Amino acid sequence: MSERYSVLLLEGPGERLADLAERLALLGIVPLRAASPEQAAQLLEGQRRLPCRAACLAAPLASDGLERWLAPLRQASPPLPAVVVGPRPAAELRARLREAGLRLALWEPYDDGALRFQLNRALHAEEDANADPRRQTRVPTPLLARVLLGDRAREALVYNLSVSGAFLETPRAAVRGARVELELPLPEDHVKVAAHVIYSNVPGNLERPNLPYGMGVVFDAPSPEASGAIRRYVEQRALGLAI
Repeated sequence: MSERYSVLLLEGPGERLADLAERLALLGIVPLRAASPEQAAQLLEGQRRLPCRAACLAAPLASDGLERWLAPLRQASPPLPAVVVGPRPAAELRARLREAGLRLALWEPYDDGALRFQLNRALHAEEDANADPRRQTRVPTPLLARVLLGDRAREALVYNLSVSGAFLETPRAAVRGARVELELPLPEDHVKVAAHVIYSNVPGNLERPNLPYGMGVVFDAPSPEASGAIRRYVEQRALGLAI
């Protein structure tokens, strides 16, 4: 079972992140809501038994004393990574967020898959920063793929997708090396691609706690049409996840 933790919500006065607080609670994550930088510091100081692993910053705070809001995160030990949440701000405010070292975003509207994906990236920000820069961009999706394995068909949630492969969330993961065919219901078209399984995340000693149960697959020589449709979908989804 993965570790239970809390997330600090820097929302400022009002109820800017009330919906996010409810969604986190449904995911089993404890939301800590702060109406001021001082309250944020107090909440972090009071978290002794339940670790606070990340923060979410309401996007409008980019124009309202941003450095004061970020100070409690930087003073925490270890410093807390942050995801900016809310309506996508103007270019000037996004530049201000980037200058402050923020990179991850959840621009409205976003689904629970995107929420889980971005929190996962925040919790593993150091690994992400050290990743091979040649690695393909991955995005979370709400897509429900049809997976064909031999003469059997099943459905699986596409937890993340890139031009070169995907991670499929399913309790019935195929073994490494298995050949599968995927039908992806993209907005443009239903794309079919052949793929093979490169790893499976299943209960046991080798379980990856930062991923749901399922399997990672690599596409096998997709057609130019399929690659183009996947690439356009990934690029569009990525706009809602980056500052």
